[in-house]
Amino acid sequence: MKISKQNKQIIFIALLTATLGLCYYALERFFYSDAGCGCSSACSNYFPDLTSRLFGYCMMAGAVILFWISILKIKAISRWWSVVAVVVFGIAFYGNGYRIYNKGACGYSIYKSTFFIKDTKVGDFAKSDAETIHLDSLKAGKYKGKLLGYTFNGNELTIFKIGEKPAVVKTRFLFWGINSNELLNDISYGLNTYRNFEAEKIPGHYEFIGGEGMTEKDFLDEFAITQNGLTANKLSNKRIIQAADGTTRFLFEL
Repeated sequence: MKISKQNKQIIFIALLTATLGLCYYALERFFYSDAGCGCSSACSNYFPDLTSRLFGYCMMAGAVILFWISILKIKAISRWWSVVAVVVFGIAFYGNGYRIYNKGACGYSIYKSTFFIKDTKVGDFAKSDAETIHLDSLKAGKYKGKLLGYTFNGNELTIFKIGEKPAVVKTRFLFWGINSNELLNDISYGLNTYRNFEAEKIPGHYEFIGGEGMTEKDFLDEFAITQNGLTANKLSNKRIIQAADGTTRFLFEL
């Protein structure tokens, strides 16, 4: 039986869409894995939830089909629709390919990735072992630009830096959203402010050290996750000091 030209085109589009789908699946599997952030079994990867990605898959598949239908002029659809298809595909590919990750033991740091392969480094944790800061090195300026302290507001994660302006990382693009609770529970260990135990040699006195520009509210919001016993109604003689070493000091008494 002879296959018409239009049916051949439809078969071609179906096969091409399936091939692109398999290539995309392999790409996503790799970049969502530990190896995709360059540190096998030690990374924490955060990407849009499954519902968001399913919408993204449908948008990309529809865009590819629309592109070829318009290029081949099937059903007399104008080729201008190919431009719309490319835009829709780009938006969906960006949304599905957005992620935030932390390399963990391979070098505590925060990265954001767009289009899967375009990585932007936000910075390295001041606590390179996720626990310790050397106060002498801090005074000497060796921690400049390092990440210390964070706050989360709406869909924006603000990460404070020592001696520099904070970095703002979005956790949502249109309807693509990263699980914020899961992200915060991970980075709260290591990225949180530093508790200076030297200050506690005076009974009842506490000092926490964060990045430049932190407010009392920023510290208290973080304490809600990392220091459950330190609530606002238990603290007295609270002071915020913007130190010369590029940090913010939060001093208080219990």
